Amino acid sequence: MSYTTSALVGRRIGAGLAGFAAATAVAVFAAPQAHATVDSITVSGADHTINTTYTLRAKLSGAGIGLLVYWSDNGDDISGPKVPWPVGESSASWTPTTPGQHLITASQGGSTKTIVVQVKDPNDPGDPGDPGDPGNPGDPGGGTGSAGTGSAGKLLGSLFGNGS
Repeated sequence: MSYTTSALVGRRIGAGLAGFAAATAVAVFAAPQAHATVDSITVSGADHTINTTYTLRAKLSGAGIGLLVYWSDNGDDISGPKVPWPVGESSASWTPTTPGQHLITASQGGSTKTIVVQVKDPNDPGDPGDPGDPGNPGDPGGGTGSAGTGSAGKLLGSLFGNGS
């Protein structure tokens, strides 16, 4: 079987293109993920309360600055994936519905940043929005006690021989 020069050249080009495509595929799959960094998170407002809407903002940097940003509150999705806009920023609306500590997290690529936000219920004076206040433990009293004067005190007193 004899081959013409053009057939041999065509086969060499085809083999060369196949080899180039395979090498390119290996390079793409072996390439590290684009590096993205969530630099900071801020929450609008102060004295955060339930059923009020706030704006969450993240400052972003790195080569993967255009990757989607994911926002969560205590691990629950807030907004779905967000396209960073303007470039280097991401924002989302957030309306807390429960009082207490909220961990707000922004994630982009392999980078995450979390901020702690205390949320209060303005209608609940005993609200756990400030976990550092143990409340009033009461007066422990100062001295000698007795078996008491109520029915439980009389029952205990009769059990221990102090019956009245």
